[in-house]
Amino acid sequence: MSHPATILIVDDDPFIRSSLCEILSYRGYHCTEAADGKEALQTIEQHPPDLVLLDLRLPRVEGLEVLKRSIQIKPDLPVVMISGQGTIPLAVEATRQGAYDFLEKPLEAERVLLTIEHALEAYALRVQRNRLLEETQQRYRMLGNDPKIKEVYALIDSAARVESKVLVTGESGTGKELVARAIHLNSARADQPFVPVNCAAIPETLIESELFGYKKGAFTGAATDRQGKFQQADGGTLFLDEVGDMSLMMQAKVLRVIEDGKVVPVGSSEPVKVDVRIIAATNKNLEKEIEEGNFRHDLFYRLNVIPISLPPLRARKDDIPLLAEYFLEQVCVQEGLAEKRFAKNAWPILKGHDWPGNVRELRTVVERAVVLTPEPQIDAAVVSQALRTSREWVDLYRSEQTLREARAQFERKYIEKVLEKHGGKIQATAEALGIQRSHLWKKMKRYGIERRE
Repeated sequence: MSHPATILIVDDDPFIRSSLCEILSYRGYHCTEAADGKEALQTIEQHPPDLVLLDLRLPRVEGLEVLKRSIQIKPDLPVVMISGQGTIPLAVEATRQGAYDFLEKPLEAERVLLTIEHALEAYALRVQRNRLLEETQQRYRMLGNDPKIKEVYALIDSAARVESKVLVTGESGTGKELVARAIHLNSARADQPFVPVNCAAIPETLIESELFGYKKGAFTGAATDRQGKFQQADGGTLFLDEVGDMSLMMQAKVLRVIEDGKVVPVGSSEPVKVDVRIIAATNKNLEKEIEEGNFRHDLFYRLNVIPISLPPLRARKDDIPLLAEYFLEQVCVQEGLAEKRFAKNAWPILKGHDWPGNVRELRTVVERAVVLTPEPQIDAAVVSQALRTSREWVDLYRSEQTLREARAQFERKYIEKVLEKHGGKIQATAEALGIQRSHLWKKMKRYGIERRE
């Protein structure tokens, strides 16, 4: 801790209080004292310490009762019980109820100091963990007031309370991973790993070793043992994104892990037990995939215990202002920019767009709009410009062109824009593009670009 830790010493014996205070002050701690349980509770409530040394036998309010109430007041507060010979069984019971440890009288200075040091370290780790958890929950929180999204919130709450498998469906960009993270962060596994795997992004030849790990020498390049995603997620949640893109062979192996709770690394014959909560997601209709023989029906039924279907953004357009303003605030903070706002004339344009890329596209458009204007207000013209670029990329993505075709389309549009910027002047355009004038003429001829001055 950056400041001296405050230790509250609670004991009805003034000699014990003063002795402990002297020892702790010498080591740099700040001490406060309480002679009975009631006084201790008032101090904990009004001036919370960093740690409490608490005697079991106290006037007015007994030590065990003080412990119970202190946990209610400040759940993470470390409490070390002080026990006489006749109260050791009670001290043991106190540790079961939440006390960090107990010290037996007569107290030994070194033992007291070591116990306090360890308790404060554990307290600091809990505080850090809780802060990180809050930051992560804020980062991955979901927004929206539409009835459809409120149904999703209710399902997230229900799923977080149990260990059942979840299947999240919805179009690309609707926030399937956000749902998975929200379930994890609100579950009993929140302080354990959340491990995402994009099944569509891993080549078929690598997915088995990626999921299950491998042993040294299992194949060329396997220089050491490596844990797979299942083992990395042990105790936590494994998020299988785009599970519908997994091959039938891998589906069978994942099904076996679900049934047995064990993985067999590539190159090993020894199964490894794993405790993993599985959340899967897909933008495909898995029931249709089953009919077409592309997905195993038994795996579908194992994954689809709690189904959550995410609505596309075009189906909840009243949420667009809320989401857009949230993204705008996020982008400005991340980029260190002054606060910006949307002009009233921007909303009809944002709400009139179909959002084929859903929430992900909206965030990108907001970020692009922030970049496009230095002004504090983002108006309709800026939003239209940001959306135009977005449509171009969506059209390009949907066109199913070859890489060569896509590159040619981009090059043609880019030359047209640079040419327009330089008033149709060939030499200036060629210099801006970093190519020779003759090369520019050839490209213009190839792409059918007319010179306009």
